[in-house]
Amino acid sequence: MKAINKIKLVTVSIIIISLAVLFPFVSQASEVDSIKIIDFGLYKTTFASWQEAPSTQRGEIQLIGSRELIRRTKRIPGKDGTEFGIRYVVNGQEDGGQVDLLVRVVHSASQTSEEWTATRQIGSPSFDGWKFDSYSNIAPGELTIQLFHHGVKLAEKSFTVYEQ
Repeated sequence: MKAINKIKLVTVSIIIISLAVLFPFVSQASEVDSIKIIDFGLYKTTFASWQEAPSTQRGEIQLIGSRELIRRTKRIPGKDGTEFGIRYVVNGQEDGGQVDLLVRVVHSASQTSEEWTATRQIGSPSFDGWKFDSYSNIAPGELTIQLFHHGVKLAEKSFTVYEQ
């Protein structure tokens, strides 16, 4: 019985010490004050790679290498190949620090949403968006891109998709 108590004590001690050592890194990563949207609208992007995203219809998302704002607008033509999104800056305590954001795209017409996690750098411009392709259910209505950190919505931008 005493041996079991010693094992429990050692295990609890290791957990407490581990938390104390890791806490500074966890707290730095979570120090997000706000997210400021700096651009939005129609974009032209270049493909970089694919990343798994199980919470999406396709099961993966396309990572982009570069992006160019074509037109600042909230009106989006609903046709195959249309790319749109938001460019934003995460503001926080540690410029250059990495944070995980939940990106959620809400489709009002179909009352569905898709989401994925994106790692972003505090203080640097980032981009998240949507591209209509053969997997997309293109329906007129509102489509909203939302950004969350630790369950708190820090930014969102709504677009109106219209028939082309």
